[in-house]
Amino acid sequence: MYPEERVPLRLRGKRGIVFGNLEQIYKFHNDLFLKQLEFYNEHPERIGTCFIQHSSEFQLYSTYCRNRPNSEALLVESPECKSFFKEIQIRLAHQLPLNSYLIKPIQRITKYQLLLKDMIKYSLNLVKL
Repeated sequence: MYPEERVPLRLRGKRGIVFGNLEQIYKFHNDLFLKQLEFYNEHPERIGTCFIQHSSEFQLYSTYCRNRPNSEALLVESPECKSFFKEIQIRLAHQLPLNSYLIKPIQRITKYQLLLKDMIKYSLNLVKL
């Protein structure tokens, strides 16, 4: 955590806008969903059950997506904010800027659908053999 006095005034108290509910999404995946997916590792044909059981938790992504334009606007609207996050990026030796990481949850939710479709497709191909 950065000392409050080093955070640009435009960003103070706006952690929820910048990061949205990213922490909730992380906890859902780390504490619950990943463990359930690992449980189905031996029975991949049942993995859809895991998604159905946790369909309400996937609403976290809707909340995140609705907040994303506010987050992006805050990150790019001021040179002070841009330089603040650039400084952190350099200090942490991250190759990508913060915006590149904040888009990941949106990319992930769309990949789940593709993953499930591929699993069905390849499962059906196995049945035909």
